[in-house]
This record gives sequence, C-alpha cells and structure tokens, in this order.
Amino acid sequence: MEPTTIKKHLEAIRLHLTKKELKSAIDVINKLVSIQHSWTFSEKLSELDTHYRYMLHYLVEGGKDPEREAIHDKLTRDIYTLADDAAHHLLVQDSPEFFFEKTRTLNVRTPLTMDEYAEALAKQVDTFSFIGLLEDGPEKEGRAHQNQVAYENTLQDLFYTVYVSPRSKSDQIASMQRFMDNQQVSLAAKCMFITALTMNILQRFDASKITLLLDMCRRTEPELSARVIIGIIPIFQAYRSQWHLYPECTGRLKLLADDPVFNRRFIAALTGFIRAHETEKITQRLMEEIIPEMMKLSPIIGKKINLDEWMGETGIEEKNPEWQKIIDESGLSDKLQELTELQMDGADVFHSTFSNLKSYPFFREVSNWFLPFDPRNSALRNLFTEKGEGTSLIEAMFESSLICDSDKYSFCLSIMMMPENYRKMMIGQLGAEGEEIKKMQEEERALNPFQKEETIIKKYIQNLYRFYKLYPRREEFFDIFTLPLDYHQIEPFYPIVRQPKHLEHIALYYFEKNNFKEAIEAYSLLAEKGGRMKSETWQKIGYSKQMLGDIRGALDAYLHADLIEENNTWVLNRLAYCYRMLKEPTTALEYYRRLEQFRPEDLTIQLNIGHCYLELKQYDEALNYYFKVELLDSNSTRAWRPVAWCAFLSSKFDVAQDYYTRILENSPTAHDFLNAGHVQISLGNIKRAVELYTLSKEKAGSMESFQNLLFDDEEELKQAGVDTGILPFILDKMRYDEAGNEATKLP
Repeated sequence: MEPTTIKKHLEAIRLHLTKKELKSAIDVINKLVSIQHSWTFSEKLSELDTHYRYMLHYLVEGGKDPEREAIHDKLTRDIYTLADDAAHHLLVQDSPEFFFEKTRTLNVRTPLTMDEYAEALAKQVDTFSFIGLLEDGPEKEGRAHQNQVAYENTLQDLFYTVYVSPRSKSDQIASMQRFMDNQQVSLAAKCMFITALTMNILQRFDASKITLLLDMCRRTEPELSARVIIGIIPIFQAYRSQWHLYPECTGRLKLLADDPVFNRRFIAALTGFIRAHETEKITQRLMEEIIPEMMKLSPIIGKKINLDEWMGETGIEEKNPEWQKIIDESGLSDKLQELTELQMDGADVFHSTFSNLKSYPFFREVSNWFLPFDPRNSALRNLFTEKGEGTSLIEAMFESSLICDSDKYSFCLSIMMMPENYRKMMIGQLGAEGEEIKKMQEEERALNPFQKEETIIKKYIQNLYRFYKLYPRREEFFDIFTLPLDYHQIEPFYPIVRQPKHLEHIALYYFEKNNFKEAIEAYSLLAEKGGRMKSETWQKIGYSKQMLGDIRGALDAYLHADLIEENNTWVLNRLAYCYRMLKEPTTALEYYRRLEQFRPEDLTIQLNIGHCYLELKQYDEALNYYFKVELLDSNSTRAWRPVAWCAFLSSKFDVAQDYYTRILENSPTAHDFLNAGHVQISLGNIKRAVELYTLSKEKAGSMESFQNLLFDDEEELKQAGVDTGILPFILDKMRYDEAGNEATKLP
C-alpha cells in the first residue's frame, strides 16, 4: 500500500472516531491490518470488534450500564492506538519520509537505553574536566577536540533514538525520568531530549510520554521548562479531538494552572507563537519595501554626502543631518522606526537575514537545528586562528538576546568563510559591541525580572520556526506553525487561558497583530464572563468586526460600548461611520451632532455632517457645512470635491464648474473628469463634455470601465435636467474618436 494511501486511511479513521463511528473506523483499520499478516494486530482488532459488539448488544437489549461511557472511551482510545501502530508498521517498511527513514536506520542495531546514554554523557563531561587540567598544547587541543566530537555524536544519537522511539512502557518512562533528574547530564543534553520527545509525540500520539512532558513543566531550569511548555502547546492543538479520552493528561494540565510560574511561562509561550505568525509578513516587508528603499537611497547618499566627512574623529559618532533628511523624505525613516519597535516587541526581524545562511553542512542534521549555542562545537573549531581571538566573539554570542541559537551558529559559520583580515576586524567590532549588549540586557532585566525566561522562550520558538520553514526536507514534518491561532478554544487550556487577566492579554495580542477573527472570539469570551464590563472590550470587538467588513456587527458592539461609557468621542465617531455605511444618514447625523458638541473645531466632523446632508438630499445644508470647512481651512482642498458635487446636484452649475476647474488642476481622478463632464453636459456644452469624458475613460483604463461609471450616474444626470438618451450617442462618438475615424467631423 502506498504511503499516501496509508495516511488517507489514518485520517479517515480519526474522522470516524471524532464522529463516534467506531464500526466504520474498525472497517478502515481492517484494510491496514489485512495486508500485514500480523497476528498481533489481527488479534487486537478482533478483540476490539468483539467488545464493541457486546456493548451494542447489551445496549439494544435494554441493559443499563453505568460504565458504558467509560467502556466506549476505552474502546476509542484503543482503536486510536491500534490505528497509529498499524499505519506506523506499514510506513516504516516503505515511506521515504525522514522519520521512517531514520527508524529503519536505527532498527538495524540495538540502541542504548536512557541510563546508558546518561552514563556515556556523564563520562564525556568528566573527561572535559580532566582535559582542562592538562598543560596547554597540541595534545590538549587534540584530546579536547576528540572528546567534543564524541560528545556531539552521543547527543545526536540520543536525539534520533528518542525521536523515533516506539510507544513507551512504564519502565522506559521511568528511565527517561531518571535521565532528566541526573545531575551529571548536561543541560544541553536535556534540552535535546525534550525537543526530540516533543517531535516524537507530534509524529505519533503517546499519552505516557505526554504525561512525562507535563511532569517536566515545573523544572527549575528555565531553559528546560521553556522547551517543555512550548512543546505541549502544539501537541494539545494537534490532538484536540482526543483529550476527552485522556483525563490523566488534562488533569495534570489543570493542576499546573494553579502554579503562577507555569502560568507566566505558558502565556509567554502562547504570545510567542502568535508573534511567530507575523514573521512571514515582516520578512516580506523587509524584502519588498525596506531593503529596496535602502538600495535606492545608496546612490543618492553617495552623491549628496562626502564620505570623507564620516572618517574623521567625530564622523562615526555623529549622523549627518543631510543623510537623515534624505531618509526622512523617502519615508524610510518611519519604516525603520516601525522595524525597531517590532524588534523591541520581540518580533523575529532576523529570519530573512539568516534564512540564506542555513545551507552549511552543519544544518543537514536535524538535531543541529535545536542545539543550544556552544562555542566549543567541532563545526566551529577553525573559526579562530589565534588563541584568545575568539573571546570577544564568544562573549558577544552568549550575551546576545537578539538572535537565536540556530542563527548564532549560522553567523559563526559565515564568519569562517571570510578572509582572515575581515574576520579579525569583525570579531574586534563585536567585542566592542559585546559590552554594550551586556549593559543593555542588564538594564532590561532591571526593568523586567522575567526578561531572561522571556528571551529563552522567544529564541527557542525562533529555532523551531527556522527548522519548520527552512530545513530542506521540511515538507516531511508536521509544521506546528500552520496550526490556527485558537488557543482560547482548546478545552484543556481553559483553566489557564480563560483566566480573565490571561484572556485579556491573549486577546490584546491577537488584536495588536491584526488577527481580528481570533480577537473577536477572545474579547467576546471576556464580555460573556460579566463582572465589571469594559467599554474598551466592546470597542475592540467593534473595530475587529469593522476590519472584517461586518459593519452591522461592528455597530452592535459600538452600541454596547456607548451604553457602558457614554460620550466617548472615538465610539461616537465609529457609530456615525457605521450608520453612514449602512445607508442610515439620519441616525449617522444624530451621532455626528453629538460628536460636534465635544469637538466643535474638528473639520472632519463638519465635513461628515455635510456628507450626511448630501445623502439626505438636503443640498443647501450640505453646502453650508462644506463652505464652512473651506473657510476655516483655506489651505486645504478636501472640501472642493463635495462642494462641486453638491453644487451640481442642486443645479448650481456655475459653482460646480468653478470648483471642478480647480480640481482638474490638482491631480484629477477618473471620477473628477467624469463629474466635470456632467456639469458641462448640463450646461449644454456637449463638445467639452465629450473631451472630459474621454479623459475620464483614459484614467479609468477602458471604455467598459468608463461606461459603468457613466451609467452609475444616470439618475443624477436626469435630476440635473439632462436628456440621458444622448448618452449612447456620446459613447459612440468617443468610440469613433478612439478608432481615429475622421468621418464624424463636419466638412
């Protein structure tokens, strides 16, 4: 059976089980089992089928069984497990995917136990200590390198062994727990174990391993607890339909909800995942907007600025004001400021920078994408040609909270490709900046005592993001970053995410990152919880619905906000806008009038009041407001178009003509030429009208587009006294002119 067919059968089984269609699920499993000739699978399937038949028979015969639901859940769990194991057994034989390829490779030998791995790693750590006591020289360096390679190989072997490990038994879980509790096992090894275990569970559900992960959430080392918490989030998302069957897992998560440290780290991880979904947008902006703008500026800066001025004693410290002016005028300054703010907020602004530095052989190994940064790594052995040369670089790499471990390896590997003189210059600069980085981080930690753990969480999520988006064989892995942003809807997360302060934090993060659908859901949950209602909650629900085009829904939310906090000018403005969008100008006018009382000098409000009168066909009132805006803001042209159109609709054609003359001198649009043509045709100047209509057509892009614009205004032309029967003739005249036919001209 083809691997794709096996996976389709597995998906069908899971769908049947979600719908509680156990008989259909058993039938599909039979297709997987029947081709394997495995007595174990066949016997287990027959046993499950028999138990289910007995349960159904007892039900039909009218028997009352208080344990029926528990029996049904147990059957469902066992069917899930059998389906996974049967599919896994088939895929190991033929699937070319990395997981099954690595499984086949490791199956040819007997892997070490977790206790044996712990012993081997502990010995290698002791060897490092012993080598450190030796006298400096080639022998010491050689032995250190040899032990480092052995240590890395053990780590790699551990990672793959755990990653492809079979369904666990109690003794295996106990050995994994001993491994994590062993004080002689390095922090890096434990980090790699956690990542491998997480990826193993994402490949195949295993409740015992999930329970082990949950038990490790309270690890005192933030590097370990962060990896565990970040791992359980996509696990609980990926298997959302199964959790009612595993109360031992959901129960442990509920107990953790009482731990304030776990709560803090869990919410930080959730917001980290929300932030990660913005990475592609940030990368796109960098590649399509900011970097091209900087490239455009390069020749301008070269011409405008004497580079010698930048090479003096003070040239490096002081920015040339002319250079800054060029950047400001280009609009790049605002974009760079926005980028800086995103970086300060923890956004992954370096993904695009380092995405091209993942082709080194180092990154061919899956395990290396998750290694904590270690300057002793054998891949970096040739980075430094002189003793002590790399001290500053090492310190800078360790201190930097701006880039993740994966990118630190990329950076060091890229430096190795540089000529020696450039490498030394780069390392020297980094050494100087390292002190600044250290000072900056100390200031951040003084302001935020949880800065370190938040940085750990951010960097590990970035490591994961790079692997799932950049690893050459990434299509063979379940991409956790394609999971929806619906943490507030995952039932096992309720005890944590639905605490009001946490829900408000998550809702705000959805909202700030423009995930409006999710923001509506989260803020609606807050609104349902009652208590002291906040106008701001309903404001954000309204704004989110407005951004999604649900104007009626937005209006309802804004009305709720107005009830809670009367006379909030932002809300009044939105209410008026919604009523205008819903073609209810009378009600919109009422709200603009209320708003006018608080902001009488706001000309935008005056303009909108004019628009409401225009929509109500009270043209004289509309004109009064438009003229008021023009009078109070003589340097602005924003009242010209409404004045011109309103004058046309009220048959004040001379006024309309005057204003359209001004408008056509200031970057006119297709509508401007069209409306100016309407005025001329109303005045009987058909020839001039045709000229203006032709210009409108050119702006519109085609005769068809122009024709649609023209006939949209047919009713207004009739009200202006125009015989609209001539419109087809005018269009034909324009067509002849477009074709260059001189026959329409009089002799």
